[in-house]
Amino acid sequence: MERAAIISLLRRIFKGGIMQRLPKKRQDTEVFLALSLVGLDPVTFYGESEINVHISAFLDIIASQEGASDHITLRRYLVDLGFLRRSTDGAVYLISSERIDEVLPHNARDIDPKALFREVEMEKLRRRRERSN
Repeated sequence: MERAAIISLLRRIFKGGIMQRLPKKRQDTEVFLALSLVGLDPVTFYGESEINVHISAFLDIIASQEGASDHITLRRYLVDLGFLRRSTDGAVYLISSERIDEVLPHNARDIDPKALFREVEMEKLRRRRERSN
């Protein structure tokens, strides 16, 4: 999926407000999951609490952190879909840069979902004001 398509996807997702669940289409979910790991070093081992803090910060503002979009559920999806590798004892995680490369082109790694969410929210407010005038 190309950069413009990813931006369009996120804008469509955010049009409904704060995310209550992951996207229905697997490809859309995979893009969202890959974006959640951007910024983490692929050669660093992370403890579970570090991953949880990172995911929670990613979800802040853009998603309800209850139910299907909470950080624990998202972490499970990241492992299940191969974006995160977990040690056998579950104590440490490693980012799968190869898996992220399958889903997210390098020119899309600087996309800021929070900034897009704020843009979409501001556009909705502007349209409401225009309608009320």
